Amino acid sequence: MRITNNMLSQNLLRNLESAQGRMDQLQNQLSSTHRINRPSDDPVGIQNAMRLKSNISSVEQWKSNADSAMGYMDTTDSTLGDITSMLNTVKDRALLGANGVLTTADKEAIAKEVDQISEQLVMIANTRVGSKYIFSGTATDKELIPNPGPSEANSNPVNFEVGNNLSISVSVDGPALYGDNATGIVATLNDLSGALRGTTSTSFDTVLGNIDTNIDNVIALRSDLGARTNRMTALRDQLDSTSINLQANLSSIQDTDMAKTITDFTNQENVYKAALAVGAKIIQPSLVDFMR
Repeated sequence: MRITNNMLSQNLLRNLESAQGRMDQLQNQLSSTHRINRPSDDPVGIQNAMRLKSNISSVEQWKSNADSAMGYMDTTDSTLGDITSMLNTVKDRALLGANGVLTTADKEAIAKEVDQISEQLVMIANTRVGSKYIFSGTATDKELIPNPGPSEANSNPVNFEVGNNLSISVSVDGPALYGDNATGIVATLNDLSGALRGTTSTSFDTVLGNIDTNIDNVIALRSDLGARTNRMTALRDQLDSTSINLQANLSSIQDTDMAKTITDFTNQENVYKAALAVGAKIIQPSLVDFMR
């Protein structure tokens, strides 16, 4: 087969276009820092990258949920600590009030202090994180102890999703925390106030027993919350590690190896220049060129 100048020119152009295309691809990788900029660059790699990005998005959402959950639990734990402290103060006042040598004025002063603590405990019962009441179960828009009106709170746990099919309760059972109307926290403090003023038949021994029961109940609920907080902390750390590993895997798939890519680009540029030089030599002048 006779090789014509036209055939040589076409072959040269195809080779030059191929080299330019490779140079353009390498240049895009350098400028974007991504090895894969379109599906055709690596069909399998792009699928793996998309899957990893989806996983990373899920993990980041779980991390955000875990952060919110820990804030919710930290506030609840701090509030339970305040309740315990106030109940211990009330117990001290009850022991003092049971002393028969106190005057009526002394007992009235203690009763007034107990009333103030009772009001503060009602305020604490309606503590919120953001717009959510933390002791009202899933009825987070309702007060645990409304005034006036009956409570619409419930004992349903408030769950935060922190993993694939994994949710953890971040709440404390508010109705269980404050107890029933007879021996609950508020009722017990009202009984103590009445015992100090002599307006109730409830004895100091009964009041002291109910105070101890409420203190033990708060401590038990706080201990359970603490165990869940520790688990949430461990899960948050695990999510951090998972996110780092996924990011590393994604980087290995889609990110440009800058040193290698620069070397490849330089080599391809040299190939292109060499092709131009060789092409200029192998394409001989045609008869038309001699007739000019």
